[in-house]
This record gives sequence, structure tokens and C-alpha cells, in this order.
Amino acid sequence: MPLRVDAVLSPAEPLPPGFAAAVVVDVIRATTTTAYLLQAGAARLLLAGDEASARLEAARRGALLAGERGGVALSGFDMGNSPREAEDAPVVGREVVMTTTNGTVAALRAALAAPAVALGALVNATAVARWAADYDSLLLVAAGREGRAALDDTYAIGAIVDALAALTKIEPADGASLARQVYKSGDAADVLAASAAARALAPVGLAEDVAVCSRRDALRLVPVMKGESTGVLEFTGAVF
Repeated sequence: MPLRVDAVLSPAEPLPPGFAAAVVVDVIRATTTTAYLLQAGAARLLLAGDEASARLEAARRGALLAGERGGVALSGFDMGNSPREAEDAPVVGREVVMTTTNGTVAALRAALAAPAVALGALVNATAVARWAADYDSLLLVAAGREGRAALDDTYAIGAIVDALAALTKIEPADGASLARQVYKSGDAADVLAASAAARALAPVGLAEDVAVCSRRDALRLVPVMKGESTGVLEFTGAVF
């Protein structure tokens, strides 16, 4: 049977039930940054929905803190939400607790809709497709921006759908097909640069992050959910 694939492109849209696996996409920047943090050697990544929960979890575990609000690193945190920073972050063997404006909220939402959850971006699009191919149904969840659909997330979801179609027979719903058409519409660097998320990074001095977020298949690592406790999701890295 073909793998059933759907995509929810706006955070305002409810998540449909009945999917075996979900992939959360916040390509600019949370799901790109999480992949690089684990690639840099972080032992475990904990995603928290709000700042207070993140601080509490980090204190309890003796973990590093990463995250932002409005694109800017939170006061007292060890790092922000920059994939450029994450590439060389001193995280080897450490746990990292992370909270962001859109991405971590979307991950917590997806964990309520599917038992298996991974974090996807352009940098690991094909690896994510390999992970997803083991399931019979997949829901792709866009983090979006300010409660609405986002061009950058839709494009990255389309890249994952396209990679999945190259691996196995799929049965895409309209959301997945729409995202795939957006992906086929242009070059990653150009499309992402045109997004509102990319434009918002320039005033805070983080425009160079967009080039990192645009790298297609730079990594084979996929952040995969291993558990949940007190509203915090635990992810480790798996290579595909």
C-alpha cells in the first residue's frame, strides 16, 4: 500500500488524527538548529513550550539553555536559535533545553497527534524521508509564523514530500501536494530569502542564518523523539 502523506501548513489548522508519524518543520530556524546541535554532539535535546518550563528543566538537569523570542536570544540563555552558532557550539555530551517562538510549540502539538515525531528541515530532508518511509502514514506539521502559514516551511515540507516520493509510493493529500508544488517552484536560497521569516532576521543581525537553513541535504542526522515528561519533549539524533 502507498504511504499516506498529509501536511498541515498553518498552525491555525487543527491536526487530523490517525497518523503513525509526524514531522515538524520550522526551517527558519528551530528545526535546522536542532539538527545542528545534535550533529555537534549534544547528547540529548529537550524541547519546552515556554521560557519558564525551559529554565526549570535546565536547572533540574544541569543542561544548557538555547532559544529565542522574536528571533533574539533570551536573556541568560547559553545560546540563541542560530544554526550557525549551533554548528560549532560546545555541546558535546551535554543536554540542551530549547524553547523558540514557533518551532517548539509545533513539536509539542505534533506529539499529541502522532506517537512518532521527528524534526525536519532542508538540511536533512532526504534523511527525514528515509526515516518516514518506515511508516504507513505521515503528517507533516509546519510551525508557521505568527499563527499563519509560512512560505519557508511550506517549501521545506515540499522538499521532504518530494524526497519521500523518490523513495517509495506515496498517496499525498492536497496539503502535501501543494507543498511539493511550492518546492518545485524555485531554488531554496531564493525562496527562503523571500519569506517573512528571513526578512525578520535582518534587523536583528541574523540574516546569514538563512543561507545555512537553505542547505539541501547537508546532514544525514534526524532528531527523533524518544519520550515526553511534564510537557517537555526529548529528542536524540539518528542517522539515515
